Amino acid sequence: MAGIKAFVDSCNGTLSGVPERYMMPNGAADVSRYAVLPIVDVASESFERDLVDACTKYGMFQLKNHGIHTEDVMRCALEFFNSPSEDKMRYYTEEIFTPVRYCTSMMPSKEEKLEWHDHLQMWLKEESLGVHPWPAFPASYKDVGSEYARNIFKLGKRMLLVMSEGLGLRSNRLLEAFADMVLLTRANFYPACPNPRQALGMEGHTDSGGLTFVLQDGVGGLQLKQGEDWYNVRPLEGMLVVNMGDQLEVLSNGRYKSILHRVMVNSKSSRLSVGAFLGPSLDAEISPIPELVSQESPAKYRSRTYRDYMHEVYTEHFSGKNVYVA
Repeated sequence: MAGIKAFVDSCNGTLSGVPERYMMPNGAADVSRYAVLPIVDVASESFERDLVDACTKYGMFQLKNHGIHTEDVMRCALEFFNSPSEDKMRYYTEEIFTPVRYCTSMMPSKEEKLEWHDHLQMWLKEESLGVHPWPAFPASYKDVGSEYARNIFKLGKRMLLVMSEGLGLRSNRLLEAFADMVLLTRANFYPACPNPRQALGMEGHTDSGGLTFVLQDGVGGLQLKQGEDWYNVRPLEGMLVVNMGDQLEVLSNGRYKSILHRVMVNSKSSRLSVGAFLGPSLDAEISPIPELVSQESPAKYRSRTYRDYMHEVYTEHFSGKNVYVA
C-alpha cells in the first residue's frame, strides 16, 4: 500500500471521515494539559548534573544548545514525503532491518488497525555513513543525513558518559554495554486527519532503543503519560526532545525508565518529526549491568538481544511497553 499520505492526497480535499482500518478502538480524547519538562542546556556549567537529574526523575526532557542543525534534516524529510508515490515506493518494504525502509504505520500486513502516519526508516553505523545507500531524493539527503547522524553519535556518546557516572559506574561503562552501537533514524509524516478523535498518529508506546532524540515541527501532537493522565509536549523551537528507551531501562536495572508516549493528529495541518534512536549493537545481549545488581537490588529484567527485541516490537507488540521483567 502506498501509504496514508497518498490516500489523503488522492481524495483532493474531499475526505470527510476516517477509513475503518484507521479507526482506533478507544479513539483519542482532547488533552489540554501540558507536561512540565526540564530544559537541559548543553552549554551550561550545570549540564552534567542537570542531565542526570532529568534522566532519573523525568525520563524525557528538552535539550538546548545541542549544536545540531535541524532545519536541513527536516527539509530533506519533507521533500522525500512530498515526492511522487511511485518514487517513494521504490523503498517500500516491511523488512525490519533493511538499510532504507519506507512504510506506513508499523507492519500493515500484521496490524488489525493502522496508525495515521508514513515513515522513512534507516539503520546507520558511524563508520559506514559514506557508503550507506541513502535515498536518491532529495539529492542532498546523503550529505545532510550523514552530518546529522555523525552529530547524533557524537552527542549521544557524550551524554552516555555522563549518564554512566550518574549510575555510579565508570564513565565508559554504558558505551561498553552498547558495544558496536547503531543509530535508527525514522522520519514520520502525519497528514491532516478529518476526525482526529477516531485515529492516532502513533499508539502509546515506549521507544525500543537506548536514547531517543526527536526533532519536531511546530504543529504539536506528541504526548507523554504521567500516572494515569496524558500531557502534551510543547514544541520548543530549536530544541530536541530527548527520552530514555527500553534498552537503557534494562541496562540501568530500572534507574533510567523509558516513557510511554503517543502522537495525536489534527484536522488542520500535517505534522513532521524526525526521530534518532541510539541503540546498542543489534547482536548485543542486553541485561542489567552486573554492577547495578545486588541482593538488595536484584535484576528486574531478562536478557535478550537488541535484534530479538526489535523483531518482537515490529511483529508482535505494536504498542505499550515491551520490557521483559525477570
